[in-house]
Amino acid sequence: MAKIIPFRAIRYNIPVAGRLAKVMAPPYDVISTQQKQQLKAADPYNVIRLIIGNPSHETHKPSDYLAAKKAFADWRRKGVLRRDGEASLYVYQQSFKINGKSFNRTGFVGLSQLMPFGNKKGGILAHEHTLSGPKADRLKLTKACHANFSCIFSLYPDKGGVGGVLRKVTARKPDMNVDFPKDIQNRVWKVSGPKVIGEIQRRIKAATLFIADGHHRYETALAYQAHCSKWAKGPLGSRPFDYVQMMFVAMEDRGLVILPTHRMLPKRHISSPSLLLSRLSSLGEIHEYPKAVSGLAPWQWMEKLGKKMPTIGLSFDGKKLYALQFSKSVAKSPLLKDVSDAQKRLDVTLLHRLILEPFFGITKEKVEHEISFTSRAEEAVERLRKKDFAATFFLNPTRIEQLREVALKQERMPQKSTYFYPKLVTGLVFNDLDSF
Repeated sequence: MAKIIPFRAIRYNIPVAGRLAKVMAPPYDVISTQQKQQLKAADPYNVIRLIIGNPSHETHKPSDYLAAKKAFADWRRKGVLRRDGEASLYVYQQSFKINGKSFNRTGFVGLSQLMPFGNKKGGILAHEHTLSGPKADRLKLTKACHANFSCIFSLYPDKGGVGGVLRKVTARKPDMNVDFPKDIQNRVWKVSGPKVIGEIQRRIKAATLFIADGHHRYETALAYQAHCSKWAKGPLGSRPFDYVQMMFVAMEDRGLVILPTHRMLPKRHISSPSLLLSRLSSLGEIHEYPKAVSGLAPWQWMEKLGKKMPTIGLSFDGKKLYALQFSKSVAKSPLLKDVSDAQKRLDVTLLHRLILEPFFGITKEKVEHEISFTSRAEEAVERLRKKDFAATFFLNPTRIEQLREVALKQERMPQKSTYFYPKLVTGLVFNDLDSF
């Protein structure tokens, strides 16, 4: 049972804040140090001053959280940020292109009551592992500012027909329209009518929610709830911090796109490519991309192999591409004894459990420190050609049905197993955790 309620969002007041495109930002965890400086330079009211930026790139000082707290209070006092007067849901649509094809992804933003993952009453499930560092960072920020600055991205099976209600809403002119980044159009419709809100709540009530993006932030919200519950009064579900700001998108939405996240390994891990290939051959069959005769682009070739058996790609120089097509026998490996058959069919799980951990000692706690990630294969190829890395493992995209199957087993995939494109923009709506 998903308990979703409307809220009075805090939003940028355009007459005071100016152009929305200048004050938006990507999610905190994909912002590099260089991009952080660019966002700060873009506008004095850019949301980067509230979300601070990627803790994987920088170690934040106590003064950073205090500066975010001061900026948030100052902007509200000056009218840069203004809270809506009535509780609403916010329909959010992103329009974008991939490989020349146009997509629209539509969902809505509201508050979801917090429940532990896997709780039968809460119906909220996770699919990826989290790390302690980002959660500690986000908890410090939440304690300082008492607000949700970005949306957790969740999925739901739309058996109740919520999509039909949202289509009626998006037929009218949006209340907010901002191109950020320049090639992605973000539109928001404010829905305040109790009849429409009630219809959405009724149609989604029985749905199970699957966290798509924002596992660290959801667990942070649970930690903040536990922190506040030590002194706050009132029954569970009656307090603002019992809820978290969330974007809800139907699993059936035609604009739902998942990209793979490729793994780039530093030079210290690989001294002999031929030796690594020899070791990998014990796990399955090694294929070399046949440029002259394949008739397929490299990633299409990998995808075709992956339809038969889980397959990962590998390149050492950005010129030759190999593919390891895992054998059926790997499912019997003792390294996979604690995971379900659903995970044994995932290329990303096999990569981490059978290669990264035993071959290189890269456990889930070391992943972010030992591996660099990119969703763009072209970037990985270019970095290899520049000799920035020793090797890159290329992956096929995780499919929605795979995510759902693993989550229903209440298991977790390795971190960064999915890259939902595009990312939700940060800065459209905020949630006050002190009052409804």
